Amino acid sequence: MRPFLILTLFLSAVVLPGGLLLAESKHATKEEAQAMATKAADFLQKEGPDKAFAAFNAGGDWRDGDLYVFVIDKTGTWRSHGARPEVIGTKADLDKRVIKEILAIDKNGWVDYKLMSPADNQVHDKSTYLVRVGDLLVGVGAYKY
Repeated sequence: MRPFLILTLFLSAVVLPGGLLLAESKHATKEEAQAMATKAADFLQKEGPDKAFAAFNAGGDWRDGDLYVFVIDKTGTWRSHGARPEVIGTKADLDKRVIKEILAIDKNGWVDYKLMSPADNQVHDKSTYLVRVGDLLVGVGAYKY
């Protein structure tokens, strides 16, 4: 009986609250996406494409739960992608509405669309904040769960 009580107390005090915290903090907000995109654009301007793309692709400070940085150039070529490295160097489908809206961003702004989340492999609404840096667009989006 005593080991069961100790296990119950341990689960109640340590494991369950930690699990709830992870579940609550797992999904980012639009404000967090905007802040990361702005920070990533500043980093790109300061450090240049080679260093910035390597950092964005590696994750680290540029990956937080379901937030990640991507960069697409004016031709629609993925230059960096924190969640799908296999698309780097490939061209996006320029006929897709979302790609047209992304490439049309002049300075900064939001684009809304549906996309499969890497967090749960389900399609969700997503809002992505984009910042133009020369011929590049830096984006970070927040899924709506």
